Amino acid sequence: MPIYSLLSELDRKVILFTYEQPKNSKKRLLNGLLNEEYRAFIITEGEYILWELEKRKLLEAEIIAHAWLVTSIKNDSLVFNFQDQHRLTVSSLFDDEQCDGQWKLEHGILKVRFEYQGQGYDINIIANNNRSIHSALQIIDNKSVDLLKVAPISHAKYGKALLD
Repeated sequence: MPIYSLLSELDRKVILFTYEQPKNSKKRLLNGLLNEEYRAFIITEGEYILWELEKRKLLEAEIIAHAWLVTSIKNDSLVFNFQDQHRLTVSSLFDDEQCDGQWKLEHGILKVRFEYQGQGYDINIIANNNRSIHSALQIIDNKSVDLLKVAPISHAKYGKALLD
């Protein structure tokens, strides 16, 4: 079993790219996850380069300007409220359950950590250049990986959040 917390930023981008490609299977990804040759092949592939060009760096002012809706393939939905001092409040979209976490911005990638309902979450959010729905890689308890979509849900300086 891979130890996901040891993955480099490049490894996480390759996983996210692979998850977002409809023709690639997750099985292929898991078999090649830590394989140096597979990673080297992917990052020189034209599709990966085009995918990376569609991404942009997030800005701190943009992060704290909005509440953010985060949803998984399994339709689990949370709301993130990023605050100053790298504090984060995570709440359920459907009930009053909430928890606290931390966030940091590294090279334009938003890195989030928190514990919710007895599980630890490590999330990397990469902004989309063409629309306001962003992609994220979620690692749960260092055991499983999932794809998330993240979108700002309130009006602010950066535009109409879900209408772009």
